[in-house]
Amino acid sequence: MEIPTQQSDLQQQINSWKTSVDNARREIREMRGRLEQMAHRKTDADMLVHVEHFQNQFICQMEVADELFHDLKQSAKKLMNNGVLAIVHDDRPVDDVTTLHDRMETFQKLYGELKHEFAEFIK
Repeated sequence: MEIPTQQSDLQQQINSWKTSVDNARREIREMRGRLEQMAHRKTDADMLVHVEHFQNQFICQMEVADELFHDLKQSAKKLMNNGVLAIVHDDRPVDDVTTLHDRMETFQKLYGELKHEFAEFIK
């Protein structure tokens, strides 16, 4: 994925990432709902281990998605205000577009793996 250099292109890229992260959050809520339905129907010990695994994964992935979405919103706001990205957020520095890009790629990779693993589980 190429990183845009023009402010308008960068704003568009950040908005695209926000949409992607927001869609992932919606899908995680849907997967969590499907998992709850399955847990109510099947209660053997092996199934409960998988349910707990996915519950934990969904919680972690949702936390990452929420943090990333917040940081993307803040980056877009900062960019609109003065055209410069320089946000530091505790342990999640957002110093430049490269950092956002790397975080977004990591998020998409890990979310895709979780989504695939869950799809295999519910087959």
